[in-house]
Amino acid sequence: MDEKSAKNGSEYQRPSNEEKLKELTDKLQDGVKAVRDSAEYKKLLATMAKFPHYSLNNCMLIAMQKPDATLCQGYNAWKKMGRYVRKGEKGIKVIAPSPYTIQKEVDVLDSNGRPVLDHDGEPVKQTKELNLMGFKAETTFDVSQTEGKELPRVGVDELKGSIDKYEVLMGVLKDISPVPIGFEDIKSGAKGYYHTEDKRIAIQQGMSELQTLKTCIHEITHAMLHGDNAADISKNRKELEAEGTASIVLSFMGYNTDDYSYPYLCGYTSDADMKELKASLGTIRQTSSRIIKKIEDKLGEIYKERNPEIVADNEPVKNDAKESVRVGDDSPLRDTAGCTVIGTDGKATKAEPVVAERKILGTVRILPDGWGGMKQSLLDNLSIRKNQIKNDTAAKVVKKDREVC
Repeated sequence: MDEKSAKNGSEYQRPSNEEKLKELTDKLQDGVKAVRDSAEYKKLLATMAKFPHYSLNNCMLIAMQKPDATLCQGYNAWKKMGRYVRKGEKGIKVIAPSPYTIQKEVDVLDSNGRPVLDHDGEPVKQTKELNLMGFKAETTFDVSQTEGKELPRVGVDELKGSIDKYEVLMGVLKDISPVPIGFEDIKSGAKGYYHTEDKRIAIQQGMSELQTLKTCIHEITHAMLHGDNAADISKNRKELEAEGTASIVLSFMGYNTDDYSYPYLCGYTSDADMKELKASLGTIRQTSSRIIKKIEDKLGEIYKERNPEIVADNEPVKNDAKESVRVGDDSPLRDTAGCTVIGTDGKATKAEPVVAERKILGTVRILPDGWGGMKQSLLDNLSIRKNQIKNDTAAKVVKKDREVC
């Protein structure tokens, strides 16, 4: 049986959510590897190798002072790359090593490690230079605080595209987020950030719907996974988990973020074997599943509130409509179940009750399908189906009136 006939036949089984997420994470891994192998990315790596690699403590210091910072180095280092710090920018303080030397008198030791004594029995001294390591505060600046020669880039700077039921989905994301979400003009040029001290998410205003939704999910993942107890997780691991989850959730919903997400993930994958990304895939898959379920559950609640007449899983339909009579003119008038219809011949007949299909909310996903492309959502399909049932019932009533005539 070929794929097409299998899908139309009873033997076809729709992939489970777990199978879909597994396929999407495999695709994510392959996509990131393809970007890493590209010539454009190798050129980018050559440039990035010139930047300093900060310790975990310095990464935390940078995040506390400028949560949206992405690429930091000193004033002179930026100058060598043809970029200059803008006037009035506030520097980011980090701890830098500061080696120094001192001269100190020490005992002269013999081959056995014992002090050598002079003719008076006193230890012989010598001046020795000792190399010691100290630390000092150093000022760095983020790339967003500089201007000048463009750095190599792979992929797109911002996703473009609209989202079906965008306002509803944004409301859902705000509801499921563990911290408040706000919009502001982020001067650094970052798309968004999770402020670890204030416990809030900031999103750049004025972006496309697709970019805004992806950034929201990215920062929600940070808030879910990388709060107070994540000091032992590297910055690379945090970014891989956040961007990977955002990409998977939107792919599950039918939206493609590959041009943005793959290069972003490459930037935080430090080795050719992608060990960090592979180690993150389990967390990405689990977190994606959690967020998708939260979104679907919330959409289900919203749908029930807006459509109280639709019940779940074959629950008996309560019909409180009282019997009424309506007079027709040139054509019969239809009313809801339980009403009497007056035909053009003046005769009264009982209208057949209109009962909508009720097997809906308990088991069916309400998000756009997205599996193999965008499809109509359940809300759209339900509305179409209800109208079809009503029209079919109306046609039967008209046919009966004509037969009586």
